[in-house]
Amino acid sequence: MKSKKLLVLLMTAALSPISPAFAGDIDDLKQEIAKMRADYEQRIQQLEQRLSEAEATTQAVADEVATAPESPAPVASANSSNTFNPAISMVLNGSFNQYQNHADDYALDGFNVQGEGGLDSEGFSLGESELTVSSNIDQLFYGQATLAVHDHDDETELEVEEAFIETLGLGNGLTVRAGRYFAPIGYLNERHAHAWNFADAPLIYRGLFGNQLSTDGVKLSYLLPTDYMFEVGTSVGNGDSYPGSGDHSGIGDWLVYAKTGSDIGIESSWQAGISHWRSSPDDRSYSSGHSHGDEEESSALFNGDTDITNLSLVYKWAPNGNFRQENLTLIGEFMYLHDDGNISHGSDEFANYDGKQYGGYLEGVYQFNPQWRSGLRYDWLGSKHRASDDELLADAGLEGGRSHPQRTSAMVEYLPSEFSRIRAQINHDQSYSDDDWQMILQYTVSLGAHGAHQY
Repeated sequence: MKSKKLLVLLMTAALSPISPAFAGDIDDLKQEIAKMRADYEQRIQQLEQRLSEAEATTQAVADEVATAPESPAPVASANSSNTFNPAISMVLNGSFNQYQNHADDYALDGFNVQGEGGLDSEGFSLGESELTVSSNIDQLFYGQATLAVHDHDDETELEVEEAFIETLGLGNGLTVRAGRYFAPIGYLNERHAHAWNFADAPLIYRGLFGNQLSTDGVKLSYLLPTDYMFEVGTSVGNGDSYPGSGDHSGIGDWLVYAKTGSDIGIESSWQAGISHWRSSPDDRSYSSGHSHGDEEESSALFNGDTDITNLSLVYKWAPNGNFRQENLTLIGEFMYLHDDGNISHGSDEFANYDGKQYGGYLEGVYQFNPQWRSGLRYDWLGSKHRASDDELLADAGLEGGRSHPQRTSAMVEYLPSEFSRIRAQINHDQSYSDDDWQMILQYTVSLGAHGAHQY
């Protein structure tokens, strides 16, 4: 009975109207919530208005920048931090050379080896060390000079290897270079010796150029606006470097080239090039001519036209594009030289001459971890010489051509860092009658600022 009464009382309390005191509190709470809502809505409207104003201002500035004319870059002042602070770098290069045959007997059958095309001195050698100074001159020009110190004929020589200025921001893909520079023929020729994958130059570079072809002149290059790299260019020079060496009036050599390349996914890339060089030397000297009887050794002279055509192909691979850890590089080049003119020796010996020299090389270098690389290279040469007097071919050192010089090389490198390298290389050289086994131990270190090398 009592439980029924208690249940009736609870239901009555639950269904009874809310007391006036509680009703007043709820009304106050509703008013407070309405006030807060109105306040937040007002703030949101203000933020939206400020955002609209900011977007309008940003668009106005963008339109103004888009229509404003380009202003020239500021001229470097005399107090600029780079005015008296060019980038200076030095490459120190030394080697120990051991040959089975005597270095002075070295020859390339069918080729007249000139300049530095022979073997380095046996034993310890300075090799070729370089000092490079470079800097932006102002907003228009960049300048670079490289001095090279090397041993040649048991003497230490200092020469200006490169010294040129180059335009900056010329626009439309155009670049002009003027001064002394390596001619843009082939892939390897424009690279300094310390950037080569092997300690010595390919045989075809030795035979045609005496290692490398440089010129004093002007080079114009144009990078086409394509989705892949495509560059064309031309160069005119004084023609003083072999095989263009001789007397000239005005321009001594000229060259045209084209190269293109692209990526293959993220791991591979390639580059192909073609170039043609031409000179018309007067009295180009073949300095290693033969003597006649008791006469002193004298030089045969060539007059005529010389043309050289080059083809090159490069392929590079790195897993996931990480060239630092592991990579593979394959390089191949082929060159063909044609001489058309005459050879003379003294005042009474003269012969019409038609000569062809050709050859190439293939090399592959595999870096299997950041500190070790190994590589293989194969060189081959050929030649065909015809003259109305064969004796003059002997005077010019061109009496060979019956055999085809070839060489196989293997190397391994230890790279403690990006600034130092220790290399061991073995050559089996079959360039002339006696096969020659050659061993080269080499160190190369870089000091100071040093820019990235070309592809």
